[in-house]
Amino acid sequence: MVAGRWRRILRTNPLPRGKESTAATKTTNAVDKWSLLNPEQATAILDWIRRRPRGGQRLHAFFATLYYCGPRPEEAVAMRVEDVTLPEPGADDQWCELLFHTATPEVGKQWTETGEIHEQRDLKGRAEGETRTVPGHPALTRILRQHVQDEQLQPGDLLFQGEFGGILAGSVIRRAWRSARKAVLPPHVFKSPTGRRTYDNRNTQLTK
Repeated sequence: MVAGRWRRILRTNPLPRGKESTAATKTTNAVDKWSLLNPEQATAILDWIRRRPRGGQRLHAFFATLYYCGPRPEEAVAMRVEDVTLPEPGADDQWCELLFHTATPEVGKQWTETGEIHEQRDLKGRAEGETRTVPGHPALTRILRQHVQDEQLQPGDLLFQGEFGGILAGSVIRRAWRSARKAVLPPHVFKSPTGRRTYDNRNTQLTK
């Protein structure tokens, strides 16, 4: 066999060439503007939840926190009373401060070592043990102050609890939010992406 006889048998190079052919497809993290709630819609939904016969006041404080401060739902359900710094009722400055340091997403019993539905994790996109401090509007200060008082919560208690104590379940959160949207939004808006997910409260806050 003559050396080099089979060279260039492939008419094209099967391997990618250059940066363009090996680069990952770009994606966008832009918020869908159609999912954002306007102030009137958010106020109506929060008010409906507040007047909900079963657990309305408790859930209202939770959703108000999502709306005013923009945490992820799994961050809000992990908060303790001691993570909220409330000013004195008579203080001139009525802005509060919320500390987020843990997230407890629902992952299913089969995926946790403890057999619990929730798993404790560090904040998403942050270094291990890193925290995030967020200011809270005076309106939220009033809501949380009343919430802590009504629920007779102590510093080490979960700030937002289920009906029988313990962590607030995602199913309860989603059901309450959907019911509120359906009750106050026109049918065509209810069927649209506007505020469809509880997470959309975070997007709404971050784009104000």
